[in-house]
Amino acid sequence: MTSNEYLLTSSEASQQFSICLWDYKTMNVQRYYRNGGVVHTKCLGILGQDYILTAEQGKPLLHVWPLNSQDLAKNIRLILPEPATCMDICPRSVYLAVGIQRKIYVWHMSSGKLLSLQEGSYQSITCIKFSSDGYFLLIGGNNGSLITYNFSEMIRITNNFLSQSDIGQAEPCYEKNDHSMSITDIHVGQFGRKARFATVSQDGTCFIYSLLKGELLLNLVFGDQLTSVVFDNPCLQLIVGTEHGDIKAFYLNNPPKTLSYHFDEKSGVLFRGHQKKIVCMAVNLSQTVLASGSEDNFVITWDMKSGKILKKIEHKGVITNIKFVMAFKNFSTETLKSQIILKNLERSIDSSRNFTVSKIQTEDIVLSDEETSSTSCSSNDLLRENRDLRISNMQLFQAAMKIAREYGFKNVDT
Repeated sequence: MTSNEYLLTSSEASQQFSICLWDYKTMNVQRYYRNGGVVHTKCLGILGQDYILTAEQGKPLLHVWPLNSQDLAKNIRLILPEPATCMDICPRSVYLAVGIQRKIYVWHMSSGKLLSLQEGSYQSITCIKFSSDGYFLLIGGNNGSLITYNFSEMIRITNNFLSQSDIGQAEPCYEKNDHSMSITDIHVGQFGRKARFATVSQDGTCFIYSLLKGELLLNLVFGDQLTSVVFDNPCLQLIVGTEHGDIKAFYLNNPPKTLSYHFDEKSGVLFRGHQKKIVCMAVNLSQTVLASGSEDNFVITWDMKSGKILKKIEHKGVITNIKFVMAFKNFSTETLKSQIILKNLERSIDSSRNFTVSKIQTEDIVLSDEETSSTSCSSNDLLRENRDLRISNMQLFQAAMKIAREYGFKNVDT
């Protein structure tokens, strides 16, 4: 029987493969993806049902593989300004956000256009995550700061109707400075803007927030430096990885009455099997299996409820990424008919061009039913919305005029 989901893994030993696709239930290898070098931590993603996208460690390159091929995609060469430290793909595989040192770059994948370039107050970016509906983009910094952006504000149309200071820039919805050391991981739950998200840090704390307003819901204090975090879809079981290899699970179905809580073994489950630092974790689609990757060169799958080891997969180097994926048909098809167009990435924001469809696609931002009358979480909602509408109307008018002239319609200037 064919599995309905697979596990992607990468390690620092890239001589044999850059990424490996596993049937994690049987430990059978489904496919190797080669010649992409070492995949940097937090730099592995899936583009729709067509491609795997990675950033190579130490090099300003993104690599693309068709799901059905061990070889890199031909005629697709994606060059970054500098090596990436982290990246994430929006839920609809339309936009790519990349953290490079202190800057956030946002590209529209099918046109290659650079839509946003942000530089925040963080020392350097360590984590970058989209919300499940693509409405928010969360940034974790090396100095412990967390910044949350309204993504539609980040990809504001770049044209002559915005002042130069506004081009490619956006004000955060909120900023948090609760951690005293580097944020090492962020996990955002499901349910769109109603979701919760968690951050972990080298300071041994895990903070849980509401996504919409950034309200602090719980501060969990652990005895170890924390390196990774994930929770199940209902946000009932929170799991953190530590510097020393232990994995600790905390149950949120009966949360503590105080805002701050010190973790002890009686309040959760310990997953013991790794000997070194936990690098990454993921939960499968049925919320029954946890996968963890460590500096001890092992990927381990665990039973979520009991904490028992199911399988151990040894690699020849430190694990850098793990990701559960659906068993798409394109993994096994002979000829891949791609639904996604990829173009070379532009290096700068061009504000001088006329309206093009790729610069704004409001349907790419999937909104939840909550507060549909509000498109921003800042105090200047109405002013920004009014400005957006005026800019959009002007651009649509210019586009219509341009098309009319090109096709020879008379009296278009009157």
